[in-house]
Amino acid sequence: MNWIFRTKSCQIFDTPQTLALPISTLKLLACPILSVAISSFATESNASQDLFPFKTCFEQSAEKFGLDPSFLAAVASVESSFNPGIVSSSGAIGLMQIKWPQTARELGVTDKSDLFDPCQNIEAGANYLAILMKRFDSKLFALAAYYQGPTRIGRDLNIPSPSVFYIEKVLKEELLIARLNELIRVGSCDLGAFQAISHGIHHPKERLRKTSLWLHENHIFCSIPELIRLQNRLPELMGTADVNGQLKLQINNAILKKTVQKK
Repeated sequence: MNWIFRTKSCQIFDTPQTLALPISTLKLLACPILSVAISSFATESNASQDLFPFKTCFEQSAEKFGLDPSFLAAVASVESSFNPGIVSSSGAIGLMQIKWPQTARELGVTDKSDLFDPCQNIEAGANYLAILMKRFDSKLFALAAYYQGPTRIGRDLNIPSPSVFYIEKVLKEELLIARLNELIRVGSCDLGAFQAISHGIHHPKERLRKTSLWLHENHIFCSIPELIRLQNRLPELMGTADVNGQLKLQINNAILKKTVQKK
C-alpha cells in the first residue's frame, strides 16, 4: 500500500477538518515543495550520523523491529522534541511518549523508571509501532493508532482528522531527517559553516555577532535535532563569546518556535 504525500503546510482538498477521514480520502495533500512515496514498511535509512540525538538507540531498535531509524526519530521529535524526561498530563513518558502503566506493560516494560532510559523508551516505542504496522498493514494507520489508540482506529476503520495532521507532522519530520543532506535550499543548516565562523574569528564580540547572524539566517533550515546538537556544542565552539547566554537563548527560541509549530 503506497500513498503520495506533498510536504509543507499541507491541506486535505475535499474533507472538512471537523470530519473523520476514511482512508479513501487520504489521497493528496496539496503543497509546493517535495513529494515522497510512503510505503507500508520502510527499512532503508538515509540519515547521517549527526541528524538526531540518541541515534545509536534509534538504529538498534529500528534494526530489531524492521523499521527505519529516521521514522522512529521523527515520531520522537513530534512526540517529545527528543526530551527523555518529559511526562504528559495523560501519563505518557519519555522520548516516544509511552503511556504508563497499561501500554508500557503490554510492551513488556514493568518498571516505570525504565521509561526514562532513552534506549529502553525508544525500544518500547519501536515495538509498539511495529505491532501497529503489522496489525493495520499500513504506516498511516499505524501512526494514527499510535496517536489516538488502536481501539478507535480499528473500530471506525478511518483516520480522524486530528490523526491526519499528526501523521503529516511525522512524515514531514521524517523527510527532513532522512533527506536533509539531499535538499537543495537557498540557505542551509551546515553546522560546519557555523564551526568555521566560530573558529575563524578570535575577537569574542565579533564571533558572537557573526554566529548570531548565521543562526538568524539559517535556523529555519535546521531540524530540532540539529539545533539541540548545536546548543550542546556551544561551550566548545564559542568559549567566552557567549558568556551571557545570548546565543543559547537564540537557539532555545528557535527550538521553541519549531515545537509550537508542531502542535
